[in-house]
Amino acid sequence: MESIFAQILLPLALAFIMLALGVGLTPADFRRIFAAPKAFMAGAALQFISLPLLAILIVALIPAPPVLKVGIVLLAACPGGTTSNLLTHIARGDVALSISLTALTSLLSMVTVPVVLMIALTLFMGPEAPQVGLVTTGLLIFLLTVVPVGIGMGLRRIAPGFALALERRSRFLSGLVFVAVVLATVISEGASIISSFIEAGIVSLILNVAAMSVAFAAASLLALRMRQRIALTLECGLQNATLAIVVASTMLGDIAYAVPAAVYGLLMFATAGLFILWARRWSKVAVRARARAA
Repeated sequence: MESIFAQILLPLALAFIMLALGVGLTPADFRRIFAAPKAFMAGAALQFISLPLLAILIVALIPAPPVLKVGIVLLAACPGGTTSNLLTHIARGDVALSISLTALTSLLSMVTVPVVLMIALTLFMGPEAPQVGLVTTGLLIFLLTVVPVGIGMGLRRIAPGFALALERRSRFLSGLVFVAVVLATVISEGASIISSFIEAGIVSLILNVAAMSVAFAAASLLALRMRQRIALTLECGLQNATLAIVVASTMLGDIAYAVPAAVYGLLMFATAGLFILWARRWSKVAVRARARAA
């Protein structure tokens, strides 16, 4: 049963989530990168460089099993999740920036994720690390992320009516699929999940809070608009945990590597929710201030 879950159901779930992302994308989403290059480059640097380095630093300083350390770094290497776009909208952030970042980082993940994974395995497991091919991992990610996104964009172009109907339901369905993946991962750990959950939960929470804090601080130092700060903060706090779970279970061959991603996938909505409440409150205060000034 676990083999069916890891080898068939998980990849299909990830492919569906990425297809749902694709039907909502247009070429304009990629052209927007040039409309706000400063904010986009900041977001890309945070995703590709700061997040993995932050994860490596955190797990290097905290006593934890090597499997957990590798799982945390793998998660940090993954792009922002599709839910970041919806939550950025709710938080009154820059949705266009969020969508562009999610799209491009998801496409580039076939290169960035395998490289960071190899670094994590070397640092924390050494000769005991499972044998994982760089090209094989990149190909798997390409087939399960880039190809479904391309199919989704193609559907939007050749069958706009169907794509629009799918897009309307995709966020809800993607959310259900993601929750199902996380719960299935947790259940598959069986009796060991309680200790694993507590241990992974502490490290995951530290990474999540640190990632969002660093993103907001960096965006503030660069004097980006508040809407852009909100988008970058949520983009860095809401990772594609499903991708991390798929890579862990299929390429590393052990669901234990996926536990940090499953735990993070649950915790990130709590921290994002608190941030959204603050962001919406800030927006109301800012609107009132502008009204009084006028």
